[in-house]
Amino acid sequence: MAEFYLCSMRILLVSATTPELRQATEWLDKSGPESSALQKAESSNGALQTEQLITGVGQLQTAYCLLKKIYTHRPGFIIQAGIGGSPDAGHIGKVFGIRSERLADLGVEEKTGFKSIYDLKLGERDHFPFSNGLLKNPYARLMEWSGFSFLEGITVNEVSTNPSRIRTLKQNAPCFVESMEGAALHYVCLMEKIPFLQIRSVSNVLGERDKARWKIPEALLRLNEALIDFIKKLQTIDEAIFRI
Repeated sequence: MAEFYLCSMRILLVSATTPELRQATEWLDKSGPESSALQKAESSNGALQTEQLITGVGQLQTAYCLLKKIYTHRPGFIIQAGIGGSPDAGHIGKVFGIRSERLADLGVEEKTGFKSIYDLKLGERDHFPFSNGLLKNPYARLMEWSGFSFLEGITVNEVSTNPSRIRTLKQNAPCFVESMEGAALHYVCLMEKIPFLQIRSVSNVLGERDKARWKIPEALLRLNEALIDFIKKLQTIDEAIFRI
């Protein structure tokens, strides 16, 4: 059984865009007693320190920026926070943790439907860090301790708008959150053996791209509220939570 621990409580907050972390960053930067206590909270693990990283949109930018940061200033724990879409209208405005990620559009679209790289025999479903084709967060204690409700995540390069494609996605995972960066976080952290948690707030229902129906401001607000609450909670964290 592997065990990984925080490195002096250095926490990296990651998002694709500035708005996804804006409120949390402003809160962290405040000079009030609560925020100063947060940024230098004493715990059994030492000082709690936070740093923010804006990667840009997409898997390539996220993977590159994460690895560059890891190799120059290795964090002990990485939190990715962002908004995303869901096939379930009831999820709009809700915040979820992501328990696993799937590369949902890595393959080929044929007349008979979509075929993944596994269907095409171009990859092995259980080749590390994949497990049955998924990039799973192995930190079960952390996920339970976080208090979030968890769903599967899927990562795409193109927002899913085609009804037929969405039906196919739902066959593999009836409830999920779609993003463009989640799999990169999971892959890098699993390979580098760094504890991580992905948090997503749902801003829209997958389908026709009608931004008038999207709830981005509300999703950003809920995301940052949840992130701030979680960071506060980290002041009481125990290293045992990061054991696999």
